Order: sequence, then structure tokens, then C-alpha cells
Amino acid sequence: MAMAILVAGVGADQPVVGPGAANALAELGITRVSLLRDSDDFSVVLEGWAFDPANAGEAVRAVFPRDSGRVRVFREIEQVAVSTALRNGGLT
Repeated sequence: MAMAILVAGVGADQPVVGPGAANALAELGITRVSLLRDSDDFSVVLEGWAFDPANAGEAVRAVFPRDSGRVRVFREIEQVAVSTALRNGGLT
């Protein structure tokens, strides 16, 4: 599943995730959106099997329509699965 994280810095508006943004994201192949926040920044995690992270700029404009210039895009470079199977005697 492809993933991108949008990080909006200090001073950016809150992300928009209403029906219009949801439709635009779905058109990009995004099927899951997670919103994260700390004391300074908002982050939006976008995931989807049909999502091409090369189109993340369109997603930025959908979610941060007024502040797209203040948003950094993190693209996945590696995905690693972890398991306790070996510790628990292996797979049977």
C-alpha cells in the first residue's frame, strides 16, 4: 500500500477533510486518511493501494487548499514487517 505524509508547519491552517476533500482524495486512489498533531504541526497520513505518491501535490491542495506552500511531503522509502513468530517457536 502506498503512503505519503503531509506535514503542515507553524501558521498553516488546519487540514480540510470534508466531503469535497474526501472525494478528491478518493479520486487519487487514497482509501485511508489519518490526522496527527503535536503542539506545533499537523500531519496527514495518506494511504491507498491505487495511490501514486507522485500525485501527492494534488492531495496537498485538497487537504490544505489555502496553505499548500507550507506543507512538506514525506514519501515512503521502505516498509518493513516485524513479527514475534521466531521468538514464539516459529511458524507452524
